[in-house]
Amino acid sequence: MEKSLKILTIQDVSQRLDVSTHTLRFWEKELAGVIVPLRTKGGQRRYTLEHLFVIDEIKRLKAKGLSLIDIRRELDHRYKSHGEKSNLENIDHLANQIADLVKSNIQSFLEGKS
Repeated sequence: MEKSLKILTIQDVSQRLDVSTHTLRFWEKELAGVIVPLRTKGGQRRYTLEHLFVIDEIKRLKAKGLSLIDIRRELDHRYKSHGEKSNLENIDHLANQIADLVKSNIQSFLEGKS
């Protein structure tokens, strides 16, 4: 059975996590590299479930009173503590998600032509 990849718009993420789209864009800019959404050909942001977990964690840390600088340090520490192997695993996981998305889009396109 093919694994389904859920891709969300910035509006979807905003509604699900109760964070304004303005705040999501601001966090993306201020926490450069922590939140890196996928982009459509037109440049629109697309988020995976992994992005939701990170954004929810940022929201939780912000609610605890941490500044964005402190949040950045906390998240950098967490990701670096997993080591380089974890980063390679994350890249591999993301590549698999993108491949699944491409397959799904091609399949939808081909089904639409028949």
